[in-house]
Amino acid sequence: MLQVSPKVKEVAQRQMVERTTGPAVESPTPVTTVKSTALFDLQFRATVEGHSFISDEAVPMGGHDAGPAPLRYFLAGIMMCHQVWTLKSAVLMGIQIDSMECEIAGYFGPGAPEDPRDAVGFARLTYIVRIDSVASSDQVREAVNQGTYRCPAFGAAKQATRIEVTVEHNGSLIETRTYGPGQKS
Repeated sequence: MLQVSPKVKEVAQRQMVERTTGPAVESPTPVTTVKSTALFDLQFRATVEGHSFISDEAVPMGGHDAGPAPLRYFLAGIMMCHQVWTLKSAVLMGIQIDSMECEIAGYFGPGAPEDPRDAVGFARLTYIVRIDSVASSDQVREAVNQGTYRCPAFGAAKQATRIEVTVEHNGSLIETRTYGPGQKS
């Protein structure tokens, strides 16, 4: 069983109040700031709030494979932020999550843009959320959906690309939903 401290519920409740009573304009201070230093070749060290991590490309891409490539961190950030907000939502709903495993993959679109100034990015992301819980499928679905709407990383990503979400509860498919530009979510 996944252990969740009672403090998580207190923090989630406070955050929900702050989000509903906060300013209606953009905050003048950033949520966080990550700094990065080039080490050598395609290897970089990023630091944030007392933590540091290495990014590097795989050997076939010109790196030394000393750490995950930047896009891997990008995808992991979207996924783990969503996991945090799904778990916080479940805690606020009073449902026990026994286990949660997720998987995210990014797919590039066909070819390079004609104009090199055009952005290159993911054409779509696929995201699978697997939850084991004694809660009902409706409750699990709702916790995942609330996580989707509360996670700022997922919110930013869905403005830029299509995200196909699959939710499994106790090994059974309970929902597939697509988010992204032009999608009703």
